Amino acid sequence: MPTARPVWTSDEGTMAQETAKSRWPKIVSGIIDDLEVEIDALRICLPQRAEGRAIVHHLHTLREEIKSDAALRPFEPATNPGITGYNKQLAEGGDFSWRKSPWLFAECYLYRYVQEIFSRSQHWQGYDVFKRKKDSTLIKSQNAVKQTADWLTRMVMDAVKPIKELDTEAARLLFIEATALALWGNATDLSLLTNLSLEDIQKLQGQKNIEESQRNIVANDTDLVWQYLQSGKPSNGDCRIDIILDNAGFELYTDLLYASYLLESGLTTSVVLHAKCFPWFVSDATPEDMESLLRHLESNNAFSDHEHLDRLTASFRQYVKLGILEVKTHPFWTTAHSFHKLPEYAPELLENLRQSHLTIWKGDLNYRKLTDDGLWPHTTQFKTALGNIGKGSGVKVLSLRTNKSDTCVGVKTEARVKELDKEAPGKAWVRSGSYAVVSFSDGE
Repeated sequence: MPTARPVWTSDEGTMAQETAKSRWPKIVSGIIDDLEVEIDALRICLPQRAEGRAIVHHLHTLREEIKSDAALRPFEPATNPGITGYNKQLAEGGDFSWRKSPWLFAECYLYRYVQEIFSRSQHWQGYDVFKRKKDSTLIKSQNAVKQTADWLTRMVMDAVKPIKELDTEAARLLFIEATALALWGNATDLSLLTNLSLEDIQKLQGQKNIEESQRNIVANDTDLVWQYLQSGKPSNGDCRIDIILDNAGFELYTDLLYASYLLESGLTTSVVLHAKCFPWFVSDATPEDMESLLRHLESNNAFSDHEHLDRLTASFRQYVKLGILEVKTHPFWTTAHSFHKLPEYAPELLENLRQSHLTIWKGDLNYRKLTDDGLWPHTTQFKTALGNIGKGSGVKVLSLRTNKSDTCVGVKTEARVKELDKEAPGKAWVRSGSYAVVSFSDGE
């Protein structure tokens, strides 16, 4: 099976190198600042304040170790399976340090390290040090929340003609629009959406606008996904789609909109959202973030314009009540393993994903894990880069990812790669978040 060398934090000129040098110390500083605010707000609980100060001390030590390129140390005591895996990888890898290690491993190690500091405390075990930031990002997205709520209501909920009854071409264009919303919601940047009416789509008047909105998608399998979804559903009628989540806040909100579209359009009968077990990579979604999001959407203090939000939030809660929308977690999502290791370390999860009609993997970290964070040639086929969950795996994989790291595959030709290098120098098309991929593997 083809493999590619994973990017290391020591690789010159890579985003991995810049992240280890500059971004990680800033992230730990942000954690310290958040915790200081929380500690200062505790006027009475002296034991909790004292323990909080001890955690701050550990975080200062962590930040200095990152800055000085210290060795990555094993977790002690290694009392649960989640961290024994990290220790095993450290032992097998040799002398890893913060700036001389595989980027994917070191970054996961960082967030697991932070989690261990909090989980071993008495008073701070359930504290989400990133919640303040996640909530702030959502509140600052009020205009985008309103715009997308209007979109779903106009296109799906209040459509003159039910979307299940659209002719094939109009339904395809609506699928492209909905998928673009799920894709670009990562950046709360909706400028690449067409803002068409359903009537425009039905008349095919918006086809040119939709095609133009796709220009920054450097590997685009949207039509292949659509063809697959139109090819038929399981004979037992149970058609489940799984979404492996990325960010909380606004992106989680757009994921709920996408799930609503998939359910209302009849493309699926149920949706499972896969979240992280604990705070991860600053903004990754946890089950608690789901409930927090719904409460914010229902709050008059957080959102003043409730023209469509109350109705949408009620529909989200109804989906949950009916059991056609649920949130699940699995410890594998917070390991440092790429998804190539699913057969070895989480075979039951892999089998569950095989039973899904379609698995949708959101965001950059999931993409890095799907492709083993490898420095593949950009023209490598997506199915090849998926390794054990690609060809012959039986897993139907759709990756929706804005490009924010060093790995990108599926570009059709070397000529196109050269065009992109000229259009966005310095590999900006791979790293800036202004370009994206919609990559599909049928698992055959």
